[in-house]
Amino acid sequence: MLTKKHIVHGTLFVIAGLLMLGSYITSWQDVGRETAAWGPLIALGLIVFGGGMLWKGEGALSKQSLVIEYYDAIVMAVGIALLVRTYVIEPFKIPSGSMIPTLLVGDYLFVNKMSYGHRIPFTRDRFMMGDGPARGDIAVFEFPENPDKDYIKRIVGLPGDRVVYEDKRLFINGKPIAYRPEGPYTYYNERGQRVEAARLVEELGEQHHSILVQPFSYTADRFEQIVPPGHYFVLGDNRDNSNDSRFWGYVPAYRLLGRAVILFWSWDHLGSGVRWERLGSAVE
Repeated sequence: MLTKKHIVHGTLFVIAGLLMLGSYITSWQDVGRETAAWGPLIALGLIVFGGGMLWKGEGALSKQSLVIEYYDAIVMAVGIALLVRTYVIEPFKIPSGSMIPTLLVGDYLFVNKMSYGHRIPFTRDRFMMGDGPARGDIAVFEFPENPDKDYIKRIVGLPGDRVVYEDKRLFINGKPIAYRPEGPYTYYNERGQRVEAARLVEELGEQHHSILVQPFSYTADRFEQIVPPGHYFVLGDNRDNSNDSRFWGYVPAYRLLGRAVILFWSWDHLGSGVRWERLGSAVE
């Protein structure tokens, strides 16, 4: 039996599936190849399920199934979970040491997906973006060379900025970024190798944060670029151990997923246990 409730629910499932599918189609067009199948399959599943609800209503579900009995609760729970994860907040795990000392391997954090607005499906435009990303934000984004992977880096260059990186120093629009030494820093990378580095406080406008450099490691050639419109230049805080904009280019605005806001869990990847002192701390 097709009721008003099933029409509404079926329509919502179809719309949600189309929105998800639109994002993946944009990714395929951008990289010129298909990405992993799980996302599109979930989107198609939502479309098919919603279409079934619009076609047969309650008859789309097995009458012997407990799903009928708990249908409203299931739809409500799944709908809220999808809505929150897609448009409000999403968990993210730190898989590498590119953001040490700010973020450690094994940190889990929440990403505010409302901070930079949302991408319009089937397009590369965004809406409700407001002022957009600020210099110094730690942003999660789809890796431009492989949108299946999410990266996390610090935004240092905004559209129109002239960014120079030379001799382990950052320059924005001709002005050197101020640094304050904090002393030596030792850490173990994701492979368990001991690394010796120098810890500095970088004064990126009003944003002050710690970075790492290895004074005696190899320094790449001088980098100088102007950030194109609609793009952002990102760096890892672990400057000599980060795959970032110096090597693969800029992050388009439509690839931004959100801003990292708070740590909710942290597990020492070397097996030492929970880093209790990090839980609940803001990401800056």
